[in-house]
This record gives sequence, structure tokens and C-alpha cells, in this order.
Amino acid sequence: MIRYLAKRLFWMVPLLVGISLISFLIMHLAPGDITTTEAGFNPKASEESRQKLRKLYHLDEPLLVQYSLWLKRMATLDFGESFAGHQRPVLWEKKDEKGNVTKGMIQEALPITLLINILGLVLIVVAALPLGVISAVYQNRPPDRAITVFVFIGFAVPGFWLALIMMYWLGVVHAWLPISGIHSLGYERMSWLAQGWDVGRHLATPVFISALGGLAGISLFVRNGMLDVLHQDYITTARAKGLPENTVVYRHALRNALLPLITLLGLSIPGLIGGSVIAESLFAIPGMGKLFYDAVLMRDFPVIMGILTIGAALTLIGNLLADIAYAWADPRVRRGVGQ
Repeated sequence: MIRYLAKRLFWMVPLLVGISLISFLIMHLAPGDITTTEAGFNPKASEESRQKLRKLYHLDEPLLVQYSLWLKRMATLDFGESFAGHQRPVLWEKKDEKGNVTKGMIQEALPITLLINILGLVLIVVAALPLGVISAVYQNRPPDRAITVFVFIGFAVPGFWLALIMMYWLGVVHAWLPISGIHSLGYERMSWLAQGWDVGRHLATPVFISALGGLAGISLFVRNGMLDVLHQDYITTARAKGLPENTVVYRHALRNALLPLITLLGLSIPGLIGGSVIAESLFAIPGMGKLFYDAVLMRDFPVIMGILTIGAALTLIGNLLADIAYAWADPRVRRGVGQ
């Protein structure tokens, strides 16, 4: 197992470099750069000032030279500074000559996105498992049909449209939930219990929106896996021995049907991170999704590359953890890994 982990960790490095190179090249295919957006807000900006900005940001160099400069910084976990006027550090906080500390942009945004994604993943697992099991046990009966309708609606409804409907209905019409931000005014003066409740109210709708598609997909996956297992010979044998139906379904069938789900949850991490762009942009949540969206509009290349690299690293780590969990859950895979 240790040998397997060492091999996987070794190959994650060239994979991450390859992903960053492809992302860097694709990013530069888009027309314009930071000088175009900055000059657009200043009608007096001359071509000479644009060229000075391009030289300052090394945008006048060939693409491979720009990438090599960025790669050297990435090797030391330094993604540089934003091209925007504030010129904040992209990743970690930095101190200036006067001792003033400036927080990194990703350092501020990443915990919020991770919180939304973790809550969304928990919601997916907690809701999708019973829905999939009930749908499989009551195959072709009213509960199965109702859950199937819900699954198809979850796949078909656009996330941004549903988010706008929920914002209007829950936030504007009934004023039950906030429609923007992550906490209310006066948050610092609240007790820790009130702060948790306030953050939970702000994140309820974004978490639901980000988890809806995954919830529909996972429940359908659990249903199909349960149907395959329930028709196996050992399930028939367990029932013939007189075991209670709950024991047959939850102890024997569900345990074996969930093995492929471990890998699927690891592969769903990129979708959760990508889905946060919509939720965070609509609800004005200062997370990685909104930061990425704003950076793309501004052609802020250091921020874009920093977010893409962090997202790729989290995806690779998620897949590795899924493989480890799968090997831990299935002795056959564990014996194969150890060889």
C-alpha cells in the first residue's frame, strides 16, 4: 500500500504541471489581456502606457517564457500578485516593508468554497442514499416513479434559473432567507451560536443549488447499483435463510452497492468546485467561484492560474483519497494494490 501511495504521489507532480500548461495555453487564447480591461476604464490611456503595462507584467514575452516564469514561482508556492489595481498576493499573505500584512486572495476565498462544497457533499450523501435505496426496493412502484421524476427534474432544471427563483421566493417575497453575502451586518457582535445560525441561513440556498445536480446523479447511481446487487444469488440465499428484509437490504445489498460510489464521489469534486462559480456569483459569496469569475472578466492571469492549479490539486487529492478508501473497503482491491 505504501508503495502504491508513493507511486501515485510521484505521478501527481507531472500531471499537475501538464494541467497547468494546458490551462495556461488555453487561457491565452482568449482575446485581450489586463491592459485591455484597465485601459477600457481610462479613455486617456495611450498605447505607450499599454505597452509599459505589458512589459511590467511580462505579457510581451513569448508564451513559453511567461509560463516558465510562472512555473518557477509555483515551485515555491508563490503565485505572484494580482494584475488588478490592489495588487494583492494571489495565494498567501505577505508583509510589506512597513510590516503591514496583506491576505492572499485564495487564502480568503478557499475556506468559503470548501465549506460550501463539503456541506453540499454531505447533503448529497445523506439525501441520495435513502432515495436510491427506496427507489430500488420499490422498483416500478409509486415511490420509485416519484423519485425518478425528482431525479429527472434535478438533471433538467438549470442551476442559475432555480437559484433566481429561490432568491425571489425565499428572499424577496417571504424574506425567509438572505439572498446575498455570507453573513449579516453586525456579525462580529453576535455570539458564536448566532454567528453559526447566520452563516447557515446565508449558505442554505447556495448549498442546495450546488448539490442538486450531484444529488440527482448519485441517487440514480445508487438505485442502479442496488438493483444489480438485489438480483445476485447471495441475496436470494440470504432471503431463503429467513433473514429480515432490512438486514438483507442494508447489511448485505447496500454495503456491496456502495463500493463504486466511493470512486464516484471522488470524481464529483471537480463538478462541485465548478458549480460553485454559479452559486457564488449569483449570491455574491466571496469564494473561489466568484473570484475566478471576476478574474476571467478582468483577464487577471495570475489569479486564474492560481485558482485552476488549486482546483486541479484538490481534484487529484480527491481521486487519491477515493482510491485509498476503495482499497480499504474492498479487500480484493487492497490485495491487488499491495502486490
